[in-house]
Parts: sequence; structure tokens; C-alpha cells
Amino acid sequence: MALIAQPFRHPDSGIYYLRRRVPDDLRAIIGKTEIRRSLNTRNHHQAKSAFALAYAESERMFIDARNGRYTAVPKAPVLAEPISPPPAPTATGASIKLSEALERYVQSISMSGRSEYVSRRHAVDYSRAVNRFITDMGDQPIATIQPSDIHAFAANLIQPADAAVKPLAISSTRLLLARMSSVLAFSVDSGLLETNPVIASRVHKRFGPSKPKRRLDDNRGYGWDELVSLFSHEEFQRLRYAEGRPGNAVFWIPLIAAYTGARREELAQLYVDDIHQHSCGSWFIRIIDDRPDKSVKTDSSRREVPVHDDLIALGLLTLVEGRPTGSRVFPQLLKVSVSKTITIIATACDYLTT
Repeated sequence: MALIAQPFRHPDSGIYYLRRRVPDDLRAIIGKTEIRRSLNTRNHHQAKSAFALAYAESERMFIDARNGRYTAVPKAPVLAEPISPPPAPTATGASIKLSEALERYVQSISMSGRSEYVSRRHAVDYSRAVNRFITDMGDQPIATIQPSDIHAFAANLIQPADAAVKPLAISSTRLLLARMSSVLAFSVDSGLLETNPVIASRVHKRFGPSKPKRRLDDNRGYGWDELVSLFSHEEFQRLRYAEGRPGNAVFWIPLIAAYTGARREELAQLYVDDIHQHSCGSWFIRIIDDRPDKSVKTDSSRREVPVHDDLIALGLLTLVEGRPTGSRVFPQLLKVSVSKTITIIATACDYLTT
């Protein structure tokens, strides 16, 4: 299926262009492999109109070349491509403050079709990012926010001017800026803002790659013999019948994680009805954010994972047998943070790493 031609946005300048491949049979006549024309705007809606005219002009050029009417015009030396200055923000965009832009963004979340729980959590996370900018930099009109403000904001997150404020890690700063960028991108799409100052600042490039490249010989996983030794340890086996807090969760969660690859938080938040049997007779673990105290990392994290026969032989099904469907598999675990719905005590990791 052919893709609809769209204007190309330069990643650095934000200027939109027409980029069109010259057909193979016309390259010798036109003397180019690609037609590239500046649309002289940073506004997407204006670019779409200019793109249609530029595309029609390139089509006429191809027709003239096929009919022998094309004459190449020698180019005069150009020192710099003339680019018209970005249009001044409209009175509406200039008067809208960041807090109001956030309100409009939050209202738009309800149109995404996501569940109520997911939409509410999404609104909280993105509001926290924007409100942090308002606290540090002030509630500015969105049209006055400059890339320099973004750099100053990022620097204050990593090294706060106030000694009483806890500095953020690079990864947390990157995530917070990405969320704020989404809010400003919504303002651009709504026609309230010409360019996204977060993207224009290119601040993410100064942070370096989000994750260091992993060497091919860097194998930090456990070997089979190591896993057998860990899970066969006498102290670990005794935790199978532990009571209190965190109780037998310290025994079961590492085992289920080893067989399914699920995250600790995903397993710790399971409800009894999340371990269910399909009509074919196989058992599955359902990982989904269908309750207020459950969350997933991304939309694609919602999934069903088959239960391995070893887990059934160890007695996993006895954890949920005869229990109400509305109860949690590990009720002794407590919700300890907002960003991660449920986190098990570090003891569980200690048994896997010692």
C-alpha cells in the first residue's frame, strides 16, 4: 500500500520541506535524484497547503521532462537559503499560559479511548512534570517559552539551586522533559504554538544515550546451575510457608518471575482472577491495569503469560484455590509509592543475589 506524501520537517531547524524522489528515467534529464524545496514555514497547517502547491509543481516538472519541454535552469550561487521568519504568535497563543495548556491537554486525554484508570494516571504523571516547570520557571505564556528556559529547567532538575530540593537522576529528568514535550506538542498540533521549545532545545542530545550500549560478551544473566542453587537453598525453601509481611511472596514472586519474565511489580499486584484457565485447559497469568491499584509500564505490557508446568507442580494454583476473585494473590504486600503500584521488600532480591 502506497503511503500518502507528507511534508518533511527538518529535525534541527523545524522548517518543513518537500522531498520527492525523481523517477529513474528522468534523472539524466533533470540531473537530480531528489527534488527538495523549502516550504518556508514551521507551522504544520501552513506546510500542508504549501506542500500541495510544491508537489503539483514537481509533477509538472516530471511531465515536461517526459515530453521534452524541460530546460534546466543554472543555479546562481546562494550563500544561505532564504527562510521567512516564523509568524508571530496569535493573540490567543500568546495569552495562553502553560497551566491552561496543561488543562487542555488533560481534557484531550479522555478522547484517547483508554480506560478511566489509565487516563487518570496519565493525567497525574504529565501534570506533575508541567507543574514542576511552573514551580521552577513560573507559569509563562507558552509562546514565550524559549529553548534556553528548557536548558535552565533541566539544569535545575539535576543540580537544584535550592539545597533542600532533592536532585533528579538523568533518567528521571529525561522522562520529565519528555512528558512536558508531549504537552507542548499538543499545543503545536492545536495551533496555539509554532514550535515545541523542548524539541528545539535538543536538550536530550546533551544527556547522551538513554542506555549504554551492551557489549556482546557482557552476559549478566544467571546460568542454569546458578538458578538451581539459588532456588534450592534451604533458607529460600523455608520462605514458601512464611507468614506475616512479606510472607510467602518472597518465595513465589522470584520463581514466577524466573519462569515468565514478568516484572516484580506486575506480579506483586496480581489478583486471584488474574490466574485463570482457558477453555483449552491451559493456565495463564493475566497482566493488566484494570483496577486502580494496578499498573503496567506501557500499553504493550498488557498481556497473558502461560503458567509453566513446573509452577503448577510446585503448587502455584493452591495460592488461589478457593479464594475470592476480588482478593489479591499476595495481600500482605503494601502499596509504598505512587509511581510503582506495589513494590516488594528488598529481601526478595537479596535471596536472588547473595
